[in-house]
Amino acid sequence: MAERPLRLLVVGASWPPQTFLGRLMRGLSAAGVEVTVAFSRAPDQDWFFNAGLRAFRTRDWSGPVLLRVVRFTWLFLRALLKSPRDLRLFLRRSRADRGLRARLRTLNRLLPFAGVSCDVLYFPWNSAAIDHLPLFDLGIPVLVSCRGSQVNVAPYDPKRGVARGLPATFEKATAVHCISGAIEREAQRFRLDPTKARVIHPGIDPEFFVPPETREPSPVLRLVEVGSLVWVKGATYALQAVRKLLDRGIPVALSLVGEGPARQRILYTIDDLDLWDHVTLLGALSPVAVRDRLQQSDIFVLPSLSEGFCNAAVEAMACGLPVVMTNCGGVREGVTDGVEGFIVPVRDPDAMAAAIEKLAKDAALRERMARAGRARVLRQFTLTSHVHDFVTLLEKVRDCRIA
Repeated sequence: MAERPLRLLVVGASWPPQTFLGRLMRGLSAAGVEVTVAFSRAPDQDWFFNAGLRAFRTRDWSGPVLLRVVRFTWLFLRALLKSPRDLRLFLRRSRADRGLRARLRTLNRLLPFAGVSCDVLYFPWNSAAIDHLPLFDLGIPVLVSCRGSQVNVAPYDPKRGVARGLPATFEKATAVHCISGAIEREAQRFRLDPTKARVIHPGIDPEFFVPPETREPSPVLRLVEVGSLVWVKGATYALQAVRKLLDRGIPVALSLVGEGPARQRILYTIDDLDLWDHVTLLGALSPVAVRDRLQQSDIFVLPSLSEGFCNAAVEAMACGLPVVMTNCGGVREGVTDGVEGFIVPVRDPDAMAAAIEKLAKDAALRERMARAGRARVLRQFTLTSHVHDFVTLLEKVRDCRIA
């Protein structure tokens, strides 16, 4: 008799999911895992259903009051019928909240999961795990992922309460996936038991992210940065580096791919540095458009103040680009200084400009680093190996064989 597929319920993803998370879910489904994803918004893109993924509907706390009351009543009665035990658990948890509105929001978030059946609950974000902490007590093995700012930035914002929630999720989780050794060490500051931790670096599809057949020559050195426009990505330092290069007579152009709350600040900096003719903000792009932009560029730059790892850098390396990145978080686990690119100090536009200048003046060096980057991706950061390691971890979590 064939063994039943592992049933995975992903909690805390948004629709549409981040590109790397979508890749992982499709890869797990292709590997034989039965993947169900909890969304408050119904999926509306063919790739989701074509990959064999399933949607689990939750409900956000929005809309007219009467509609919210009707939805909540339906969820409550449904939970009562499906699992009175789970309903009692959720009601006890909600009493810890201050005020009726907060309690209703908590119950609205938890009630859809009453009586849920799966082999493993997976939280791809620490914040989602904290928001759904009572689900850890349903008797289902739990895997939590630690990614970048969720561990090395958010806990230091007192308004978010992440620092208080992390220890509880780490204690209750069956296992904790960390995207880098640096993130695992950071998580240990919040009482992560290292015997529960498993480091699995991100992976990308090197058959999708490929170098161009020919990289068209350009009189201007084409730089590209890919990432959300948030302060932690440090885009203003890249802009300062561009200004310094131009002042030295080196023609460069920078493309910023991504969107976010720091956009206005970046626009002000472009204006202050008189870079309107040298910087292009492309906004959020599809994976195909991101790949095309990488293939049309000469150097990938990322002046982050903090990183867990860096998926975007791995994609750039797969597309045959040397990288110039700041020395933070798990960057050195993916890039070796002087081999696939250069690693420079954080908040140091002079050092970033110097590294870019060295690459600008040495086409052979750019080509050598590009080949080294592509080779490293093929050795260590393929989606195939990433999914394989993740399936192995999920099987251990299901069987509670962690430690």
